[in-house]
Amino acid sequence: MEHRCSVRKPLGFQLLLYKHGVPVQGGTCRNLGLGGLYIETSERDWHKNEYLEVEIYDGRRGEAMRLPAVVVHFDTGGAGLMFDVVTGAQRRRLRDWLLEAPSTEALRRDRRAVA
Repeated sequence: MEHRCSVRKPLGFQLLLYKHGVPVQGGTCRNLGLGGLYIETSERDWHKNEYLEVEIYDGRRGEAMRLPAVVVHFDTGGAGLMFDVVTGAQRRRLRDWLLEAPSTEALRRDRRAVA
C-alpha cells in the first residue's frame, strides 16, 4: 500500500548520503518528490528508521542541498527515504528543481528522437 504524502518524479542522478555529517555512500536517485526519494545503490549499511542526510546537487545552478531523511524501507536494490525536517527555503528550492528537471522518461524520449 502506498503511504507517500507527495507525488514522485522519475529522475536519474547521483546522490551522496551522509551519516553524522560524514559522506558515507553514493547512489543513484530513481524518483524524487517533495516528501522523499528512492536511492538505488549496491551497498547498504542502514536500518529502518535510521537518520541520514541526502545531498542533492543541481548541476545547472552549481548548487548542492543537503536534506535530513529517514530510511522508511529498503530492499536489495536500494532504499526509500522520507525527508525529515525541511525548511521553507529548502522546500521551495526542491519544488523549483523538480519543476525544472527533466524526468528520465523525457530524456529517453529525447534520445530516441535524436537517434
